[in-house]
Amino acid sequence: MTKLETHDMNRGAFNRIAMTLGLSAAVCPLVALGLPESAMAAAPVMQTPLRLFNPHTNEKYDIQLFQGSQWNRMGILSCDWMMRDWRENQTVQCDRKLYAALYVIQRKYGVVSPISVNSGFRSEKTNAMLRGRSIERNGGASWETPAVNSQHCKARAVDFKVPGVEPRTVAAFVESLQLGGTGNYPTFTHMDTGSIRRWGPKP
Repeated sequence: MTKLETHDMNRGAFNRIAMTLGLSAAVCPLVALGLPESAMAAAPVMQTPLRLFNPHTNEKYDIQLFQGSQWNRMGILSCDWMMRDWRENQTVQCDRKLYAALYVIQRKYGVVSPISVNSGFRSEKTNAMLRGRSIERNGGASWETPAVNSQHCKARAVDFKVPGVEPRTVAAFVESLQLGGTGNYPTFTHMDTGSIRRWGPKP
């Protein structure tokens, strides 16, 4: 597994996620992102697994993200596997903030069915192929065209669909977390941990 750059979550984003979970920052289970607060008091919140589905490979997993106040290493590896470039069979270490945010989103909407991961990490080869396909289909580049320097290639992005929730509704919530980029697409939501920005129709 290739280890990519890791990034700490800023205090503002941490507090927004804690509030969404209905917790104070002092007991937020996402303390494992690198902040010093203890998360033991929030252990019951962490018992719900993160449910993910890859529609390309038909894989479905219930993933325990946390062990006490720490990340569950096997859970992280499972998430990395679900986020792999399945076309090139490449698995890398993705930004854990994506998994934390997906967990928060799952709790926000109370969904039982798994979140569909349409695209996670992409090799440059896969990204170039998808970019070329989009340009050919649309007769040129547009806001929907994968970027040359896509955050997907840096293992810092995920395109996903929450069952039963409109993508524009999810995009509005993702934007409120201010973790990075938010893309509002007709059939899915893009979320990344790059610079804060948004594109697509306003949610």
